[in-house]
Amino acid sequence: MKPGSVWVGIVLLAAGVCGLLDAAGVVDSSQTIGQWWPLAVIGWPLVEMSAARRVTLSGVVCVAVGLALLADQQQWANDVVVWSGLAAFVGLAVLTAAVYRRRQQHVGNGAGAPVNGAST
Repeated sequence: MKPGSVWVGIVLLAAGVCGLLDAAGVVDSSQTIGQWWPLAVIGWPLVEMSAARRVTLSGVVCVAVGLALLADQQQWANDVVVWSGLAAFVGLAVLTAAVYRRRQQHVGNGAGAPVNGAST
């Protein structure tokens, strides 16, 4: 079973349960879903990266965007702080990935290997 399919199933199940609880008069599903929908954005890349057992730049950026959306919906901070923090985090993630790729290429090209078979 694909992790993405499982995640879609979980999100639909949660939406259905919220709808049933709304019909029973327990919660206001539109308010609950309106406040917590960014969890779907956060969960998807986490599930995908967990299944692949590796962290990807796109996954990290997607989680960061989801966290910013969640912070905005929950009013944990003002918009300027949330979105400026997101921009700074994504910029840092992109630069970190670029440095990592450069190091991997450097090591992959044999850089740092002993010259003429000499040992260090």
